Amino acid sequence: MRTAFVVAAVLLALASGPARAQGGFGLDLSSDPNAPQSNEQTEESSEEAPPDGSMGLDLSSGPGADLMPRFGLVGLDTPERAGAAASKRWVGWLQGVAFRTGKVVRAATPAEARQQLGNDYATTLRCAEASCLSGAADTLDADLLTTARLSLEDEGWTLRLWTFDRDRGVVETDVVTGRKPTDSTFIREAGETLAKRVTTLARPRAMLKVASNVSRAVVRVGSRVLGVGNVEAKLPPGDNQIVVEADDYNTYTKTVTLTPGETKELAVRLEFSGAAPESPLSELDERTPAKKKRKSGSSNPTIFSRPALYTTVLGLAAVGAGVAMGLPLQQRTMKIDRQGVVDINRRDYEAMRQNALISTALMAGGGAVAAGSLAWLIIVPQRSAPASSSVAPVAGGTGGSGRGDMALHLVFGGSF
Repeated sequence: MRTAFVVAAVLLALASGPARAQGGFGLDLSSDPNAPQSNEQTEESSEEAPPDGSMGLDLSSGPGADLMPRFGLVGLDTPERAGAAASKRWVGWLQGVAFRTGKVVRAATPAEARQQLGNDYATTLRCAEASCLSGAADTLDADLLTTARLSLEDEGWTLRLWTFDRDRGVVETDVVTGRKPTDSTFIREAGETLAKRVTTLARPRAMLKVASNVSRAVVRVGSRVLGVGNVEAKLPPGDNQIVVEADDYNTYTKTVTLTPGETKELAVRLEFSGAAPESPLSELDERTPAKKKRKSGSSNPTIFSRPALYTTVLGLAAVGAGVAMGLPLQQRTMKIDRQGVVDINRRDYEAMRQNALISTALMAGGGAVAAGSLAWLIIVPQRSAPASSSVAPVAGGTGGSGRGDMALHLVFGGSF
C-alpha cells in the first residue's frame, strides 16, 4: 500500500514537469506574447490581467519615462451588439500595443477617463474633431488622446481611430476594416495601425521651469495655461512662445527653443506698468484719488479774464473825461483884464459852473471806480486751481507757513 502511494506521487511529478516548463499548470507561454487572446479568454481574465496585455510588466515606466508624452485611450464606441460583446478585448489590446511601443506613458485608462470627464465623457467618446478633444486632453493631461469607433459600415466591420496631437492641435484619422469583430487578424492589424500612429506622433518632452518675481503671474504657452507663479511644465521640443502676464505689470514674452530631454530654467522679472515703486508720489497716489494733471499756460485764468481790469480802465477813462472838460474852464477863468476883472457874462458863468460840476463828478466817480477796481485786482486772489507741486502738503507738518489755503496774489500783467 505504501509502495503504491510512492509510485503514484512519482507519476504525478513526472506529468506536471512539462506543464511547469511551459509556464506552470496549463498556461502556455510559448505562443506569441503580442497575439490577441480569444474572446472567451479576454472576458474571463479582463478583470485580473493588466489592460496592456504585458502580464503585469508596465512598459510605460522606466528610465526617461518622466519626459515621455502621455497617452490616453478614451474608449471604444460600439453601436452594434456584436461589437459591444468584443469591446473589452479591443480596448485591452489597443492600450497594450500603444504602451508597448515604449514611446508613451499612461495618462488615463478608459475607466479613469470616464470618471474625470464626467458628463462630457459620452461627447468625447464620439468626438472626431480637435474642438472637442482639446478640452478632454487638457483635463486628462494627455499629449496624445485616442478615441475609437467599431461599427458595421458599407465596407463591412470598420474600426476608426482618431488620435489628437495636443502639441499641434490636430486630429489624425486611421481606418481599418475586417470580417468580424472577433477576427484576430482584424484586431492585430488595428493594433499595428495605432502603434504606428503613436510612434509617429510621440516626441520626448523637455522640462521648463519658470520663476517669476510676481506670485500671481499667469504663465502660458500660446493659449495653453501652464500655471501661476513659479511653474514646472513638460513641453514639446522645438520653439515655444512663453507668455507671463499679471495685472498692473508689463507682459513678458519670449520664444524658448527646447531639445528632447532637456531641462531649462527661465527667470522672469515683470516690470511694473505704473509709477516706480520707489517714487514718493506712488505712495501719495495710493492714498489719494487720482487727479488729472493740468497743463500750464493758456488753460489757467489770466488777468484779462477778470472784470476788475475793465472797470479800472473805465474809471480811468471817466477821470480823463473830467480832466478834459475842466481844462477849457481853467483857461477861460485865467483871462483877466487890466482892472483885474474877468470878462464874462452871467450866461457864460452858469454854463461854466455846470461844466465844472460835471467835470468834478467825472473825476471823482472815475477815480473811485478805478481805485476800487485796482484794489480788487491786487488784494483778491484769482479763482483758479492751485499749481501742481512736486512736494505734497503734509497735514500738521512743520514745513510751510501753516496758515491754511489762504493765498495772496499780486497781479500786474500776470499772476504770481
